[in-house]
Amino acid sequence: MPVADEHESSHLLDDEEQSPFALREPGEIAAVLRALVEARALISASLVPGGHACPTALLAVHDDGTLVFDGNRDEAMNQRMAAASRMVCSAQLDLVPIRFRVSEPARIVHEDYVAFATPWPQALLRMQRREMYRLQSPASAPVTVHLGDADRAPDPSAPGLRVLDISGSGLAIEIPEGGQARFQPDARLAPCLLRLGDAAPVAVVIEVIYTRPHEVRGVAQWRAGCRFVDLPAAVEQQLMQYIFQVERQRNARLRRGG
Repeated sequence: MPVADEHESSHLLDDEEQSPFALREPGEIAAVLRALVEARALISASLVPGGHACPTALLAVHDDGTLVFDGNRDEAMNQRMAAASRMVCSAQLDLVPIRFRVSEPARIVHEDYVAFATPWPQALLRMQRREMYRLQSPASAPVTVHLGDADRAPDPSAPGLRVLDISGSGLAIEIPEGGQARFQPDARLAPCLLRLGDAAPVAVVIEVIYTRPHEVRGVAQWRAGCRFVDLPAAVEQQLMQYIFQVERQRNARLRRGG
């Protein structure tokens, strides 16, 4: 049964045109593809047409412009791959999401096993290293932080503090009126709960780096720039997926002219 449809796959394809993370230089694309080979990274390939999700791996990146993907133990899946006009591939490299598409997978034999050859992708989406991109918290799926203190755990049911922007390494918090004393540089705010849109809150530790004024609709307010301390890998992965999802939604609105 297909687990992804062609409509969803087309969004991944169209994202290449507008995403700030798109690589188009062959040398840059080759470097990422070869890193996937070296890491033996698992790739989820969505087959078009049909939308079937097929697990695979990249076995080789040849200088003649071809890639070699691993085949499947299930012969029925191999037949679906051979019949596909293209594959939309998703992977992770050092917790950084990777997306690219390849066309017309051709069945071959590679080192005595079933494999598939395709041309190199013309573009590749790579979420940049977590320190390099900050996402403004969207109104449609806002990010909030719930603070506790030494005697009281944070209450996720109470209104949280507004997060102005966020990356994999830190975030900027809008300081509530009269709350500057708590946000002194080098102060650690723990325990905290971070809520990404509608997802369940996750526990994090954040450290204040700076505070500075900013203006909202002519009104002076304060923001605190903070960094995450020992962010668990699972939380970092969830955060990067959230950023990628918001970018996809924004790209979709741009395509619709909204």
